[in-house]
Amino acid sequence: MTEAVGREPVLRVADLIVAEGPEGSERILIPGLSVTVAAGEIVAVLADDPASSAALVDVFTGARRAQYGEIAVGAGRPRRVAPARPAGVAVVRPGQPGPAGRIPAVTVVDATGVRPGADAGPAAEAARTAARRGSAVLLVTAEAGAAEAADRVVHPNRPPRPAPVAEPAVRFGTAALTEAAIGSLTEAGVGADRAALVARVLVDADVRGHFSHGVGLLPMYLDRLGKGGIDPVAEPEWISQEGPVAVLDARGGFGQVAAELAAADCARRAAENGMAAVAIRGNNHIGMLAAYREHFTRHGVVGLVLNISGPSVAAPGAGRPTLGNDAVCMVVPRAEQRPLVVDFATGTVASGKIRHAAHRGEPVPATWLVDRQGKPTTDPEELDRGGAVPVFGGHKGLGVAVITEVLAGILAGGTVSPLVHKQRGEPERSMDCSQLFLGLSPAAFGNPPVDELLGVLSSAITAGYPHGAPAVHLPEQQEELAEARARDHGVPVPAAVVEQLGWTADRALATAGDAR
Repeated sequence: MTEAVGREPVLRVADLIVAEGPEGSERILIPGLSVTVAAGEIVAVLADDPASSAALVDVFTGARRAQYGEIAVGAGRPRRVAPARPAGVAVVRPGQPGPAGRIPAVTVVDATGVRPGADAGPAAEAARTAARRGSAVLLVTAEAGAAEAADRVVHPNRPPRPAPVAEPAVRFGTAALTEAAIGSLTEAGVGADRAALVARVLVDADVRGHFSHGVGLLPMYLDRLGKGGIDPVAEPEWISQEGPVAVLDARGGFGQVAAELAAADCARRAAENGMAAVAIRGNNHIGMLAAYREHFTRHGVVGLVLNISGPSVAAPGAGRPTLGNDAVCMVVPRAEQRPLVVDFATGTVASGKIRHAAHRGEPVPATWLVDRQGKPTTDPEELDRGGAVPVFGGHKGLGVAVITEVLAGILAGGTVSPLVHKQRGEPERSMDCSQLFLGLSPAAFGNPPVDELLGVLSSAITAGYPHGAPAVHLPEQQEELAEARARDHGVPVPAAVVEQLGWTADRALATAGDAR
């Protein structure tokens, strides 16, 4: 049973989701049906249970509204499913006469009443009759016997998952990658200084091995620039700078511009006064939080940066993304070593790491993502189909997320992550997210021996491994290894991203299959 070749689809159903029950505890009946049907073709939708098949028929009769999805009939444009029968569709039941007169573009054969072991002949005959008349036929049933009359069978409860094919990566030297990123931004009308800042932050993430926050974001940034979600010339405006707390309005510009200004101001004032806080509101994506570490290091100030983002994280046991994949970063300067940096998302993993896997055509660990039913999945595409990243650490992780929401959301921005606009889903709007930068000077605390005590802490952690500590057992060690790989072998960028950006091969070092 194969898809009709060379025939224009008459019916297009895209990512149809149907649920029942109260919001927050819905039962998903159709988790994302996508199907096309050509004239004269019979496609059976074989559901796992009668309730799911009946729900799909109800959508086509107008008796039920789908939660999400689009339907197009004929040459019409896809449209959100409304509580009305789509035009050009007739619903027939086995044993009943079909519609007289004009042949419908689409015939939905309601075979939901066919029970196991029952005669499926009437359902098959109704489907064949409609197909002979030139109608595109959708045969909806939960009984496999009724589906045997179809040219193709799709399973709405088990959407197909293509086998992942890993894409090669194109490797760049750090300087060449930065130059290429600056070029893409300036070509889009971004001023030279701002382009250099944004490129620095993105490339820094790639060099440190956090590809989720690297130049793979550039195509999205450019899309948002073109559609108005990022104002390339917006100047951040200080709302207040009195006392230990300052508030900065980013005014919908590049997130990196306001974040750089906030980090510099926070670190300087903390060094002068012992502590300082800078809140940013009305902002866009600021990239990897650790990218602003140099300001705290230069002033010898411990920095704490918190950020909220749009909903992509599910609470423990939940399947719907209702919380932001918020982020927390601490920077601790050390006299003789590079700073200690702890940078993590409140989700099990940063959402961008899942999209990076999607760029490369690779599966993700089942612990990284749940689908719309709350079930673990390895398909990275599920993130943008309504899936969610689980919050890390169960209810304790949820507690960290709530702390971040209070500090970086409610206090800093007068908002919370459910109110933040998702940068991919609403490219024409500023995210309107917020951040909080905190600075604490060790001098104000009596100059404790920070380096010495961190050494004690490090030794204690190492001693806990009876057979020797693994190569990565402390924060920042993974980044050190990534920086060494980038220095020796270049920075990998997914080939799909390089193609999207139109970068020429003469800037690259090599093409390789391993982008890690």
